[in-house]
Parts: sequence; C-alpha cells; structure tokens
Amino acid sequence: MDTDDISLLRDVMDRTTDDLPPLPDLAPLAVREGRRRRVRARIAIVTTAFGAVTAGALGLTLLPGTNTGVSMPAAVPPSLGATPSTNYPSVVVEETPGVTPPDNPDGLSRAERERRAAHQQRVAALLDELLPATVTDVRPVKDRVSHYRIASGGETFHLTVSVRPTDDRTLEPCKSVPAKGLDCDAVTFDGNRAAHLLSAPVNEADTLGSFLTFLYGGSRVRLSVDPESVSAPVTPRQLLTVAEDLRFLDLVRYADENPVEQKAPPAIPAG
Repeated sequence: MDTDDISLLRDVMDRTTDDLPPLPDLAPLAVREGRRRRVRARIAIVTTAFGAVTAGALGLTLLPGTNTGVSMPAAVPPSLGATPSTNYPSVVVEETPGVTPPDNPDGLSRAERERRAAHQQRVAALLDELLPATVTDVRPVKDRVSHYRIASGGETFHLTVSVRPTDDRTLEPCKSVPAKGLDCDAVTFDGNRAAHLLSAPVNEADTLGSFLTFLYGGSRVRLSVDPESVSAPVTPRQLLTVAEDLRFLDLVRYADENPVEQKAPPAIPAG
C-alpha cells in the first residue's frame, strides 16, 4: 500500500477498535426497551449537568447469556437534576468468554470513574434520540468511556464517540478510492468547521463501516459505527446529523475542556 493510501486509511485505522471485545447479545432487550427509551429521551434530555452519579446509577450489567427479564436500575439522584431518561444500563463485555473483566481496569478514582460514567449516560441519551429510528437501543460500555453498543435489525454493533486531546490542528486529506470501496466526503458544519465523512469496508469488502472526524478546540472528535456480519445501520451523513446538534456539541465542549480520554497519538504525515 502506498503512502497516499496509508494517509487515506488513517481515519479508519486510527480509532479505538483494536481492543474491542466480542459483542453481547442485546437484541431481545433492545426490541423491548428501545422505543420506550427513545420517547423518554425526546421528552427530557439532560445535557448540561455533569454531576457525579452513584455506583448504583451506573446501570444494569449485561453479560452474554444474562437473563434480560430484570428490573431497571435506580434513577440518578434528583438532587443532581437528572431524570430516568438518562439511565442507560451499561454493558460489561467478556473479552475472554467466561472471564469477567477486572473492575476499574484503569485504576481511576471513584469520583473520576463516576464523572466519566455520567458523561457516557448523557451521550447515550442523546444518541438514542438522534440516531435513526432503526437503531432501537444504545448501551454504554462500562469503564470504556468512548464505547457504546447499539442494536438494529436483530444485530448489535460497536459505536464509538471519542473526544481525545490532540496536537493536530488540521485534518488529513480526504480522498475517495472507489476501487477499494472508500468514499470520503469533506464537509463543513457549525459555521465553518471542517469534517470528514468516510464509508469504508471493515474486515470484508461488502461490510461497510461509517466514520466521522472533526477537530474541536484541542481535541479530535470521532464518531464511528463498525460492521459485524452486515454493514453499519448508520450512514456517515446520519452521524453528521448527530454532530450538528447543538446539544451534542455541548457534550463535546465539556469533554474538550474536561478530558475523559488520554491524548491521541500524532497524525501520520502523508508522504
């Protein structure tokens, strides 16, 4: 692969999927709960309060094979100004089947862990409202602040919403390569903010993933939906609809000013 291709593929490869574990089976719960949660999210989305939540409010743990006939988690304390619409049960995923992952793998303080969980809850609530109606459920991944699971058509998919500090001040060139199934579209939004919309094969030539990248303040923002056995149920343009929403940009602004992720590695220069 030549250097131009390497530069073009960076938006696909430079995302947090290398350590993504196998997907849990969320379809039964998604079918039952998704629509009700979407309606509730549209009624009351709280995106300005970023107070800590209790460990009990972090959400229901879903493991592969877990009985889904369980009660919903307790609401975030009313004193924080939150509503039940921001309670999205988090997912715990076994990277090695049968082995429960360690609790708090990054060794964060309780306050920091709860702050990140609160941020995930608000992102999940807004995604539930703004993603296409065919997406019936959104679940944060516990202890992985940029990772979520969505359900659509009986399938589950990896979704990433990443706001990472970076030294980059420009986006890499955006170039489509039809022969390789790469379709990149350079657009502007939020005034004159540049963004790249990318559709590209992942794993197989006929399973397409959707990717959106833009810079905000001192951070690189990435939204992506990765395919499994079928293509992503969300297009790059539909990811842009999420990014254009002022409430989403408020969440990005918060994460830019109060980072929830480690600094991104520098961009690979095109040769």
